[in-house]
Amino acid sequence: MDFAARLKGHQAIFPLTHELVQQYAKFAGLGFLELSNTVLPALKRAGLIDYSLSDQGRIVGLDEYIGVSATVTEQTVQLLNVLMPQRSDLAFLHSVEVAAIAPLAESDHLQEVVSRGFGEAEAASALTLAKAVGLNLTVPSAELNERVVYSPYVWGTRQLSLAKFLRELPPNERDALLGMSEQVLATPGIHMSKLVATPAVIRSARNAGLIQAANVQSSTGNGSTYVFSPLLEAEDNLCTTTEAFHLRKLFVAHILFGHERAIAGGGIIHSPTVLVNALLRRGVVGPATNIGTDYYLLEAAGVVAVEPDAGRAYLRLVKPEIAEAGLDWIRRITDSAGTGELTLNQRPASFQKPEDMRTEETTGAANELMVASINELRKEMQRAARRDDPWS
Repeated sequence: MDFAARLKGHQAIFPLTHELVQQYAKFAGLGFLELSNTVLPALKRAGLIDYSLSDQGRIVGLDEYIGVSATVTEQTVQLLNVLMPQRSDLAFLHSVEVAAIAPLAESDHLQEVVSRGFGEAEAASALTLAKAVGLNLTVPSAELNERVVYSPYVWGTRQLSLAKFLRELPPNERDALLGMSEQVLATPGIHMSKLVATPAVIRSARNAGLIQAANVQSSTGNGSTYVFSPLLEAEDNLCTTTEAFHLRKLFVAHILFGHERAIAGGGIIHSPTVLVNALLRRGVVGPATNIGTDYYLLEAAGVVAVEPDAGRAYLRLVKPEIAEAGLDWIRRITDSAGTGELTLNQRPASFQKPEDMRTEETTGAANELMVASINELRKEMQRAARRDDPWS
């Protein structure tokens, strides 16, 4: 898939010639024989590419469909099935997945892999291989008197305390927490009401840091909570900092609120995918009255700009990388086709990032002061853009 991902998007610019395909194969560490005998046929059987060979064995007419017929993750699974993995391969993948779901003491990690249908020897071998290639890491824990297994692409410095917390839980509660963590990892931004867990388990997961909750309040007083995994995604080229991921969660939570929790009769976002695609394509959506009053927090964060227009307003995208990164999450939860009609409607009016969920809510007077301050800043920015003299 590393090789396949390198091919993505080239057709619109220039054709994928034999020489170019060979060059990308070298970047992925593939020789020509492995490329022509194994990699290209497997990608073709999985429906990721189509090509033919000339009488001289040269690659001609290569077309790629990476991320077209399905998400890249789903296509990776298709490719895996085409390659007919053995039990040892599947055990390895399960070990990597368990380490991504939660940091666990090594004995608990192995037991979790065994509970998925593998033998103890298979689980131990899978963990050894996952550590050898760096997908799983281990660190010693004096409190647990054994090593803790975790994924460096998901978990950071809190892995030891989380592993201790999970070790002390009864087996049924630990299984419930791991199942919910897996659910959130698969569908970032899922509404809290859709979690398959009791309120007590959800509270425990939030307190332990297994999940993060983002709360959105509308200007009418309605509120909703959306849940995310503490995903670091170290290799995501679009969002590489903690702040960028907070902005991504802010953006996704607001769009999902407009889709799922907006007041009936006031207009709803029927397809979040359509809205975000339009925003990315055109750079602006609107006009709508509520844009002028309900997007001040996104504007303050620098993700969008609100442009008043005769009592209504346009929403202009300032940070397309945030919207583009959030679009994949939105597609996982809502419609993947993005074909529905959309209506701009009641907008989210406040957002609390996960770290601030335990703080007190902003009072009404302070909230009005913040809105007024942002509106004045907006006017100053518009005057500066027009080079107006504020004293005239």
